[in-house]
Amino acid sequence: MSDRPIYLSGARLIDGSGGAVPEEPYALVVEGRHIRAVAPQAQLPCMDGVQAFDLKGMTVMPGMIDCHDHLANLEGGMVARAAVPPSLAVIKTAQTFHDTLLGGFTAIRDAGGVDLGLKMAVDQGLIPGPRLKISVNLLSQFGGHNDHTEPAGINSDFPRLPGVPDGICDGVDECRRKTREMIRAGADWIKICTTGGVGTPIGGPLIRQFSREEVRAIVDTAHAAGKPVMSHAYGGEGVEICLEAGVDSIEHGAALDDDLIERMVRQGTWLVPTFTVLRKIVELGSQQPCPIPEYMPRKARALLDQQLISFQKALAAGVKMALGTDGGGFGHGQNAKELAYLVEAGMTPMQAIVAATRMAAQCIGLGDEVGVLHEGMLADLLVVDGDPLQDVRILHDRSRLRLIMKDGVIVKNSLSAAPAVMGGAVC
Repeated sequence: MSDRPIYLSGARLIDGSGGAVPEEPYALVVEGRHIRAVAPQAQLPCMDGVQAFDLKGMTVMPGMIDCHDHLANLEGGMVARAAVPPSLAVIKTAQTFHDTLLGGFTAIRDAGGVDLGLKMAVDQGLIPGPRLKISVNLLSQFGGHNDHTEPAGINSDFPRLPGVPDGICDGVDECRRKTREMIRAGADWIKICTTGGVGTPIGGPLIRQFSREEVRAIVDTAHAAGKPVMSHAYGGEGVEICLEAGVDSIEHGAALDDDLIERMVRQGTWLVPTFTVLRKIVELGSQQPCPIPEYMPRKARALLDQQLISFQKALAAGVKMALGTDGGGFGHGQNAKELAYLVEAGMTPMQAIVAATRMAAQCIGLGDEVGVLHEGMLADLLVVDGDPLQDVRILHDRSRLRLIMKDGVIVKNSLSAAPAVMGGAVC
């Protein structure tokens, strides 16, 4: 955090709200952790004693937010991961935190794998990283999506960070107890799996997992403790039981029918589409030899066309959407590619940016703190060389991310602190 106020001037302003972009250049003042002023440059003169940056030709926008990642998932297959002790996994995860932050993502909802200790390390400033909301581990039925018992009888869920308990549970009482265990372990969100997935050996992405009674017990227990619930669910009965129980956020939702979409709109349920994960799996399936089980790219390809149709219907119906990638061990630090996928699927560049800023912040419970560049909000922001409304893909080009700020702290700066000009006066 700078001991002097920071004055950013001459920028194109995308404030995250989704409103029209002002034609005139804007200026912002950051003091401490917060944005103290945002106004047209002509109305916000530079003051003495500031650190000033002239952003002519550049865009200032909120830091981006990924509502579904797995930052502790290591890249590589079982043999490579088996060679990583848990203590080394902690350090590798800390590196992933920093790399994700340098990709312009100042907040992440981790959907399973990050423990409370690493979140505390970020909060206390011991390691650089995005602000975190964590679910600790996924709740899954025995033999379900998050049961990693291989045919040989070994569990391939390794290395697991020290503060992450097992998430397998069956029956109402076990589900209730496991929910409380995740809350005790530090979960901000409870994550459940109510369908299979492309990575599930038994059953497909539309096969229901957990019973209605189990899901209701999990949701009631979480909500009683003030914790929202997110569900891995692609469609069908697995989404239906989530909506009946009051789940707050549907992850993936690649095969939603009209009735489910209408109900999500009516109930205000969030959708986090995660195009990235299916595309990553299909790409891996084209490699020779294929580094993942053959059923994964086969299932992913079968879902892609359904995902596009489902997404476009949900978008047209007004389902609340927030950006998420589910990239995890398929390739960390590439979160910004999701914006281009959202645009290819039918969003405007502004809608994609809002999904990655204001909507994402609201989805994960940070809407009063970040996601828009308004006075009084925490100073999480990016300075982008160019206009992402013309080409949203520039947000994935790290050389175009000229300045990254989180909590009023500059974590990347390839700008030079140069005199800023205001009304003919040099600041």
